[in-house]
Amino acid sequence: MASQSEAFSSTRRAVESAASQYYHGPLQTGIDNRIKRLLIERCLPHVQGPRVLDLGYIDGPWTDSLLSQGHRVDVIEGASHHVAHARQRYAEQPHVTVFHTLFETFEPAERYDSVVAGDMLGCVDDPVGLLRRAAGWLRPEGLLIVTVPNSRSLHRRVGSVMQVESTPGEVNSQYRAVGNRWAYDRYLLRHHLSSAGLEVLSVRGCFLKPLPSEQIQGWDDRLLRAFLEVGDELEDYCYYIYGISRRPRG
Repeated sequence: MASQSEAFSSTRRAVESAASQYYHGPLQTGIDNRIKRLLIERCLPHVQGPRVLDLGYIDGPWTDSLLSQGHRVDVIEGASHHVAHARQRYAEQPHVTVFHTLFETFEPAERYDSVVAGDMLGCVDDPVGLLRRAAGWLRPEGLLIVTVPNSRSLHRRVGSVMQVESTPGEVNSQYRAVGNRWAYDRYLLRHHLSSAGLEVLSVRGCFLKPLPSEQIQGWDDRLLRAFLEVGDELEDYCYYIYGISRRPRG
C-alpha cells in the first residue's frame, strides 16, 4: 500500500500534468471563460465575506470577481504554472494570498466566511473527504459554494446519441485529460455534499449549452445570455451545476 507521502506525490504529478493539457488555451480563455463568468454571476450573491477561500485558481475569473465584491481572497492552487500566473497577476494586490499546495494538505490559519470550490471537485480522488475538510475551514455561519460541469448537460446527451461517448455520464478521455475523475449530475453533487455532513441549501443548473465549445465560440454575449435564461427552465440539461451548503446548525 502506498504511503500518504507517495499518494500526495502522485497527486502533484497528476495536477501538473492536467494543468498542461487545456488551461490557458484559446477555448478555455475564450468561450469557456465567457460562460464561466455567467455562472460566477449567478453564484456571487451567495458569497459571504470578507474572508473567502478560492479552491483552484487556473487563471483568475473567480478571484477577480471576488475582489470586485470587496472580499479578501486566499487562493489554493496545486499547479506551479497556475501559481506563477496568480502571483504575477496579483503581485500588487494586498487582498490576495496565493498558497502553492494541494487541497488535501492545506491547513488554514483561520476560518473563512465562504469557501468557493469552482470546477475542481471532480478532479480529486476523495471528493466527500475534501468537502468534509472544506466544511471545517468555514466559520459557523459560513457558506460553501461548489460548481461542477453537469454530465447530463444537453451537449453531452446529444454527443451520446451520436455515439461520441457511450453515455452522458462517461468520464471520457477529454474529462480525464484535464484531471477529472468524477462526472457529476445534480443527484451526485447533492449526495456528496450531504455525505460530507453539510446542510444543502440548494443545487441548481446554470446555462444551457447545446453544442461543444468549438461550435459556439463565435456566439455573442446576447446569445449566450439567452441560453443562460432558457437554462433556468431546463436545469437538468444545463452545462453547469452549482450547490450552496453550510455546516449544520445546532
